Amino acid sequence: MDNREVLKMHNNLDQVSAPAVNQYLQLAQHYDLAVEDILHDLAISPALLSDNSLYISGDKLQQLIAKLIELSGDELFGLHTAKYVQPVSYSVLGFITMNCETLGDAITKIKPFEKLVGDMGTTDIEQHGKNIVISWFCHYSDPLVRRHMVDNCLASWLIFAHYLTSVDHAPVKVMLKRKQPNLQQCAEYQKLFMCSVIFNQERDAIIFDQALMALPLKKGDKQLLSSLEAHANQLINSRQVESNIVIQTKQLILQCLSHKGTNQQAIADLLGISAKTLQRRLKGENTQFNQLADEVRLQATQDLLQDNTLKLDEISEQIGFSDVRSFFRWFQKLANMTPGQYRKRHH
Repeated sequence: MDNREVLKMHNNLDQVSAPAVNQYLQLAQHYDLAVEDILHDLAISPALLSDNSLYISGDKLQQLIAKLIELSGDELFGLHTAKYVQPVSYSVLGFITMNCETLGDAITKIKPFEKLVGDMGTTDIEQHGKNIVISWFCHYSDPLVRRHMVDNCLASWLIFAHYLTSVDHAPVKVMLKRKQPNLQQCAEYQKLFMCSVIFNQERDAIIFDQALMALPLKKGDKQLLSSLEAHANQLINSRQVESNIVIQTKQLILQCLSHKGTNQQAIADLLGISAKTLQRRLKGENTQFNQLADEVRLQATQDLLQDNTLKLDEISEQIGFSDVRSFFRWFQKLANMTPGQYRKRHH
């Protein structure tokens, strides 16, 4: 097996809930795309997508969205999918938010339960003066797919907030990392978000006036909320997934191994955050950057050592070491044996 393929095996995206996938398929059906044929070509089971409790792999979703963008010819496909958002689109999280007392309470439920929707991205919620800034960091590697997923996420948040409160409140502004599109598309963004949309930004975020957080929701039920949260926690524990920032950091470390760009600053730049923010968020998950880098490198090395056609100096270079002796010392420290001993034992 080619060494690039070995590394690729450990670069898979994690799972996405069926309801989240179906939001994209609804727009595809609106465009009369041959959805069944597309799913068949990508080996995605329609039966799986009909069960809201099931998940597909993130790699499959990335392939699916790329195909739908291509076939639809819609340059704002992700933005347009937002009109199909429903409570079920967010799995159990959607029903949890429906039973909160205020919009602010609902927003605080995003971070602890967003894994139930899938591992598509990570949400950050910060207060800046009189505003609440909700940022979303997409995990996906395909830049075109990532742009459409960001549009879907931010626009769906706004439309769902309108549904929860029965008030068509406008954000203060929306920030997008994507390049500024043509004037017609800019107008579409502004029409949907009902506010200033700024492009070429350092993050993807939607900003609300803090006063909106006190808006009451129309269907709050405290008793049901408690039961839903208990159920959601059970589901999260049963999945036993790592935090999204840990997953994303490890994926980027793996992608950058052979380029020797695995220092904390380089990875933070790719995430669109500062090195200090990355350090703080990893600390909140009881880990640190160097620990994750060692885990990724060790797993990649062990996989590559399974291939006897690869020389040790090739493996050393592939995982980012310029000096073979440093590679030997590092591996022996972590694995308690030399690379050669590991290869013999596992051949």
